[in-house]
Amino acid sequence: MEFEYLTGFSSLFQPPHTVAYQLYVEEGMPSLAALAKSQGYATTAFHPYKSSGWNRVLAYDYLDFDRQMYEEDVPDPVLIRTYISDQSDYEMIWQSTEVEESTFFFNVTMQNHSGYAQGWNNLPRTIQLPNYLKAADRTAEQFLDLMRESDKALEKLITYYSQCGEPTLVVFFGDHQPPLTNAFYEALYGKKLSERTTEEVMRQYAVPFFIWANYDIEERQDVVVSPNYLGALTADLAGLPMTGYMNFLYQMYQELPAVTPVGFAAADGQFLSKAELNEEQRDWLCVFLHGYHGGSACIGNWGRCHSHGEKRCGWCL
Repeated sequence: MEFEYLTGFSSLFQPPHTVAYQLYVEEGMPSLAALAKSQGYATTAFHPYKSSGWNRVLAYDYLDFDRQMYEEDVPDPVLIRTYISDQSDYEMIWQSTEVEESTFFFNVTMQNHSGYAQGWNNLPRTIQLPNYLKAADRTAEQFLDLMRESDKALEKLITYYSQCGEPTLVVFFGDHQPPLTNAFYEALYGKKLSERTTEEVMRQYAVPFFIWANYDIEERQDVVVSPNYLGALTADLAGLPMTGYMNFLYQMYQELPAVTPVGFAAADGQFLSKAELNEEQRDWLCVFLHGYHGGSACIGNWGRCHSHGEKRCGWCL
């Protein structure tokens, strides 16, 4: 989701189990950070863990971040289990923004990283699941207690910026669902995962998000959006100039509010598989695909596709 949020591109067109930061980030690639930087914002990427993971140092450099911060940059952090806590993470954010006139600060927390059988250092045990869920996955309670600690830290973050005199926009989203056992999810659904509908699959992979500001913005609830659109929405709410690609994403969003590898959400609220897309929706995805690959060619699960060639990809048929 990091890559999708920062670039507006989608993991839909990536081969399964590939890492965008390792394979698809190129020097000078358009990004939300680059857009903010062009408007005079200082740009910082902060991940309170090791810089060696997922090619972050090079990827963040290519995406035009001025500064990068990792675990060694956090003095005397409070650890939960073995990871830097959200509380220490957020303290670094407000310390940084206090000394910068205007900043785009991209933060990927570490506190709740899997797995969830790592001991309970600084983590109170408060959540008790019913026996049938505990039997399905005995690590789930730790994940839920971690979420509880995240809620406490998030309250402090929002409280801090609600009292800040500078206009501040906070965009907060989950990166992915926790890797709990299939048996746990089947117990929640009351059915085998193979029996889920497209809507149920998409709802399982959905992660919560919110956009909050210490100034007036339009209030909306129950917004369905995939991460490839979220960066454009951020730019719009922050008053940044929209790029041509962002304007395209806004138009596509009106037709397909969610574009994901496991399904699609249509403007009328329906959840669709690839086979259920209509011709207009496929045309949008075809244009999106060509934009993703520079308008020339794409190679992947969708076959080989050329803008002006004879062969066409699955979305263009």
